[in-house]
Amino acid sequence: MYRLSITGFVHRYRSRIRPGFTLVELLVVIAIIGVLVGLLLPAVQAAREAARRMSCSNNLKQIGLGLLNYESAHRRLPAGMQFVNGGSPIDAVGTAWVSILPFLEQSAVADRINTSIPWYMQPAENVQIVEPVFLCPSDTAERVHNYPFIGALGIPAGGRYATCSYGMNIGRNDAFSFSPGFLPRPVNEDSGVFSGNSKTKLGSISDGLSNTFAIGEAASGHDMCEGIGCTTKIAVNPAGELKSVHGWLVGGVNPSLFFAGGFRYAGGFGSTVEKLNKRPVTDSYYDVTQIFNSTPSWRGGPHRISNFRSLHTGGANFAFCDGSVQYLSNDIAMQTYRALSTIQGGEIASPTE
Repeated sequence: MYRLSITGFVHRYRSRIRPGFTLVELLVVIAIIGVLVGLLLPAVQAAREAARRMSCSNNLKQIGLGLLNYESAHRRLPAGMQFVNGGSPIDAVGTAWVSILPFLEQSAVADRINTSIPWYMQPAENVQIVEPVFLCPSDTAERVHNYPFIGALGIPAGGRYATCSYGMNIGRNDAFSFSPGFLPRPVNEDSGVFSGNSKTKLGSISDGLSNTFAIGEAASGHDMCEGIGCTTKIAVNPAGELKSVHGWLVGGVNPSLFFAGGFRYAGGFGSTVEKLNKRPVTDSYYDVTQIFNSTPSWRGGPHRISNFRSLHTGGANFAFCDGSVQYLSNDIAMQTYRALSTIQGGEIASPTE
């Protein structure tokens, strides 16, 4: 007869128990997992940024097609900024983005904007409308930004405006100016596609549609500095603006009247006076007492326009006048970069150089 022994049972039970991890083994496993995470995380982040960059490129593709469809309907491209007839130098209605809204399937938004009154008279709810097509996913700026200086003016539009990530190409001539009668500024070898009240026709872009960009990235999330060639970011600003943030409806430039009150602003235009992705971003300045002076800043002119910039690695997306989108490197030669920004420069340049 089999006799069950307590000591034998305990011995057999213990013999079946597998030993667990020691503390050293556990620490080794944790260390290995940490190394794997450290190796994989940059790859995951790179994949996410690649997706954001592609989405940004698709936005510019839509904007570029919107510009071309506008040109097909009106026989010219929209004005970089349009102004109220008979108004003052700060009575802008809106940017080119306002003009192409119907061609981006945003007619409902376009119908809400009264183009017979200046930007500051627009209802506050209109200037706060967020348009995803005007926002790069990599741009870190808030989608609706509060401008304390503007809000303190007590205007109907208020102080909060929906943000934009793209800028209109004004060329190497960074003068925001006009011809007498508020007509477009004179076109020369340094002119870009857009300016105040501009009426550029595709046929006038003699450098070639595929060799001239119309729109570039102008990210709103960068630090800002004051003046061409500046290198020290604005650290304290009583008016509240330290970043290169700008709006899509009233992107524009910073008029001297606001500048005198302490307001600093990057704006919705971009120039090639300075290199691509210069940081901090140069602020803009529009001297309303010299609106007919079209001398660029690098020749002693009174105005200046911010540089193109993105939050991608190594470059930025640009929409060309033929509807294509190209990614230009930070290392692009300045001669080529500037040639791609002018409409009648007479240079031989392509985005692949």
